[in-house]
Amino acid sequence: MSVVPTNIDPFITKFLIGPVEEFLSRPKKDLRSELVGIGYMLYASQKPDPQVKEDLSILSSMLEWIHDGSLIVDDIQDDSIQRRGNDCLHRLYGVPCALNAANWMYFEALKKLNQLSLDEFQKIKMYELTLEMMSLAHQGQAIDLMVSTHEVSREEIYSLGIKSHDLKSGVIFALALKLGALLADPYANLERLSDLGLKLGASLQRFDDLGNLNLDSNSPKSLEDLRLGRPTWPMMYVARFRTEDDYVCFQMAIRELPDQQKLENFLIETNIWAEAFAMARSLHQNIDISLQEPFPGTFQLEGVDLLKQILKKVLHAYI
Repeated sequence: MSVVPTNIDPFITKFLIGPVEEFLSRPKKDLRSELVGIGYMLYASQKPDPQVKEDLSILSSMLEWIHDGSLIVDDIQDDSIQRRGNDCLHRLYGVPCALNAANWMYFEALKKLNQLSLDEFQKIKMYELTLEMMSLAHQGQAIDLMVSTHEVSREEIYSLGIKSHDLKSGVIFALALKLGALLADPYANLERLSDLGLKLGASLQRFDDLGNLNLDSNSPKSLEDLRLGRPTWPMMYVARFRTEDDYVCFQMAIRELPDQQKLENFLIETNIWAEAFAMARSLHQNIDISLQEPFPGTFQLEGVDLLKQILKKVLHAYI
């Protein structure tokens, strides 16, 4: 005969709150949180008072909860081994526990909007933008998970990769900037921030993909996306800018993984990594050029300086 516990808190702590808190405590780059503050500075007419600082903190926390929840799900979908220096949550607690925790993080994140000291108009606008971002991010994940570069045509790989990068990484970067801007000005024109966020997120994903193409790394994440047939930046570059022979050789080398010998020979003979990095860096520098057009905020120069620091951080974070 089963006994229903009268106090469920210890169970919730053990199987939900505890795992989430442990994952949130792991080292991370906090780029999305920084972008919320930058978005505010680009559009604000005055410096943040204590209440605005609290609202910025709430919005940053919401984004980090959404992002971290998505990482837990992503690790389950990829059956990854490690994340942020420790075993993935599903390997520590099992898939059911990790999946439930990640889904809970999405809902708890959205509830944070109720803590903002804003009128209903601003809250609803932020809520709608956040839901739209989450929907688009799942569409990007669908492309990334279900479209195999081993099966689609060479001509499709580049466009599919661009779409995946925009939706997986770009939309949450854009949302971070837009939430900060809306805190500064509820009627701000957000179109420019949408474009800027997409480009910044896609750029981060390109460098992340290049960082994972490291034959000398002991990280379980290295070569994972290539092996799984994901439309990564190196594959996108080869499919779009190299010869048919190079494309075929690259595909054949990937199919040999985890045996790396053929892939190592291909990378040495073609210098593909350096070429793909040079193009990624060129696209990244174009973002810097786009910042020359002023933003409406009184403190936009400070915001642009911080954004340029983010650009430098992205350039070196994954290589």
